[in-house]
Amino acid sequence: MRATTLHMGRVGATLALALALTMTRADATDSKGLVTKADLEDCVGFAVKDAAPLLGVPVPQVARHIERISKTLVVCSYAAGRAAPGLAFSIELEPSVPKAIEQMEQYRDSLSTTGDTAPWKGKLPKGAYSDIVGQGMGDEAVWTDINGTLTVRKANATIQVTLPKLKADQIKLAQAVVAKF
Repeated sequence: MRATTLHMGRVGATLALALALTMTRADATDSKGLVTKADLEDCVGFAVKDAAPLLGVPVPQVARHIERISKTLVVCSYAAGRAAPGLAFSIELEPSVPKAIEQMEQYRDSLSTTGDTAPWKGKLPKGAYSDIVGQGMGDEAVWTDINGTLTVRKANATIQVTLPKLKADQIKLAQAVVAKF
């Protein structure tokens, strides 16, 4: 149940705008290679300067907002000025890599179950999800047509990209975020 709420329920999370901080790759993980809660609070170092090229606007026009959903889950959104967010992703931390792997498996199971029910049954020619291998997106990545999101796991962190809507653009954003750790 937690995986379903965690990954599918946050699609409807409120997205807004604000702060910009920066960190280096070395700052994004602790000595064990785990992403820390401090990194979570800063969207793992993905700053407005990183979002600007993806949004196609100069850095001063980008606004960032970080919405804390729980102690281990934040939603990060970026907008060009006062427009609706053009980039949005959530980051959730698990206490360990094995726990994060388990959560990704539960997410896949949840997608498969959902894909076998109405209104999806027979309407997903490629299945409920597809694993994306390579492409510099962490340890594992899953795309689904069910909610139009890309979910990526790197170490103990799970990133779910909800905006932009195009799969290719979500991959570019995920690559940029994962490059921060």
